[in-house]
Amino acid sequence: MRTTTAFAGLGLAAALVLTGCSTAAPADEPMEAPAATTIDTVNSDGAGLRAALTALLADHVYLAGAAIDQALQDGGDLTTPNVQAAVAALDANSVEVAALVGSAYPDAEQPFLDSWRSHIPFFVNYTLGKATGDEAMAEQAVADLGAYAVSFGQLINSVVPELPAEAVQAELEMHAVTLLAAIDANIAGDPAYFDLLKEAASHMPMTAQALAGGIAANLGIQ
Repeated sequence: MRTTTAFAGLGLAAALVLTGCSTAAPADEPMEAPAATTIDTVNSDGAGLRAALTALLADHVYLAGAAIDQALQDGGDLTTPNVQAAVAALDANSVEVAALVGSAYPDAEQPFLDSWRSHIPFFVNYTLGKATGDEAMAEQAVADLGAYAVSFGQLINSVVPELPAEAVQAELEMHAVTLLAAIDANIAGDPAYFDLLKEAASHMPMTAQALAGGIAANLGIQ
């Protein structure tokens, strides 16, 4: 197992770095459902929305993997230029995902971004816990991800009633399970890491299809 004492005490630092030191709204805070608008960024095309979401969510998995891997390579120092660059790329992806949602529901863009950003530190805390043998920290991160999946499902359902909260929750749970498996392999130095990260990304088209389908139904587009 690739371990280092440099990881000790970095849980809070990880949360701050990976959220850009911003204060995120609670994941379970309801978003006010605005009047539906056309999705200009995808020409009001449901298939285009699904394709755009698929690309962005797949990138999210790979960028999250890259940020975590870079943090491991740099011994848990989250302030190195390489880690900061990886974190910036991951956050830029989060902004893009939120902007796509905002193109359909402008008032929901910032609340969505705040909520989406809030789950990323849980993956970092899991990595730190596993890398240092702090099982309590890792288990708490898993619990936090589980709670986030529930609240995120409720959040999305509050804006898009066509998307059942339980269905969104299931998609987020699968995202967590597959990415955590890849993280475990990375920490262990297992070459299967690359295949597991690819598997985590391969689930994203299903997530995109579920989200795009609900949004398209809500907006009345094809």
